[in-house]
Amino acid sequence: MTNNSILKKITIANNLKHFEVKEIFELGGFEFSSSQVKAFMAGSQNKNYEKLSDEQFEAFLNGFILYSRGPVDEPALLPRTIENFIIGLIESGNTGAIEEIRCLIEDITDEAESSAESTQ
Repeated sequence: MTNNSILKKITIANNLKHFEVKEIFELGGFEFSSSQVKAFMAGSQNKNYEKLSDEQFEAFLNGFILYSRGPVDEPALLPRTIENFIIGLIESGNTGAIEEIRCLIEDITDEAESSAESTQ
């Protein structure tokens, strides 16, 4: 399996748009134009096809980790995958799941405040 086909499968499995793939590459240290990203996603028979090198693919994977989890030094930042999941719930109108998430956040906030008060 080529780097291009793995990139395409990751993109499809995570429902990533081209601009998000471009952003992921940037997080990994490579800047590509939108047309280059589309060329990586094109089939090998397509005239615009561009082969993804191992170094470029490694940068994508490193960027994808940062994109999904967020930077290590910013643990309070909501990971992008969770944010996208919540946005998907909102767009689909799943109010039950959204309400459950809101309750969980309130519970965690209350618990954190209680433990902060007890350590003072």
